[in-house]
Amino acid sequence: MKLIYFSFLFTLIFLSSCQNTYQKNTHQPNLVFAVSDFSTGKNRIAFGIIDPVEGSLAPKNVNVQTYFLDGNPNELIDEKIPDSYLWPNNKTIFVTELNFHSPGKWGIGINISEKVQTSAFIEVKPKSSTPNVGEKAIHSITKSTTKLQELPNISSDPNPYLPFYKMTLTEALHSKKPTVLFFTSPGYCKTATCGPQMQVMKKLHKNIPNINFLHVEVYDHPNKIQGNLNNALISQPILDWNLPSEPWTFLIDSNQIISSKFEGFISEDELLIHLKSLN
Repeated sequence: MKLIYFSFLFTLIFLSSCQNTYQKNTHQPNLVFAVSDFSTGKNRIAFGIIDPVEGSLAPKNVNVQTYFLDGNPNELIDEKIPDSYLWPNNKTIFVTELNFHSPGKWGIGINISEKVQTSAFIEVKPKSSTPNVGEKAIHSITKSTTKLQELPNISSDPNPYLPFYKMTLTEALHSKKPTVLFFTSPGYCKTATCGPQMQVMKKLHKNIPNINFLHVEVYDHPNKIQGNLNNALISQPILDWNLPSEPWTFLIDSNQIISSKFEGFISEDELLIHLKSLN
């Protein structure tokens, strides 16, 4: 199994160019998604707006519209004003929740001004590839340790944080405390967001003591990779949870039910909003 890495590599880290606020003379921008797992029901949609010349844009007024192209393609289904967050390298990402009532081809339209719009097509599946919100968390067998010297066999993080590995997932789920479960490979990430994601989690763990934080490495025995991903084996929890990409984060309540899930990087500000409602 190979993980999918967004066409963006996050075209993102957004073309590694300067970020600009929208100007009237901006070229026709492109809509670039930071997520890939679209399914019927509610979906967290994260996207960037990329100008072919100026790079990542951060317009103040953005409007999102959805159209079901396999039905009446001219009928407006939903309309939202997204929130915006800063991603690594100070790039702006827009996030909103959209509801897709049927599988098939959907159109996502973005209005920046009366004269500037962009759009993209997506394929919505009948069911998500990954465990859904409202489902019980999968009791994957994960590795744990209380010894610093054993961490290189568990995590590819150059500066591993021992509290993330002191308990297994099953122990965390039976602890009667909420759990933040995040899958990422900070040492071998292809999207350049895994390291920053680890930093967000380390900061939050130190400030929120009543929630379990568990990191699951994407690759089994990362210390054996030795810089060559041809030597890498996908870890069993990644297969159990059927994750098509990385990083992924799941918020699990004290009853072992998934309350939120996030594909790709999630900023501290966005994550805090969801943690406040986690029992």
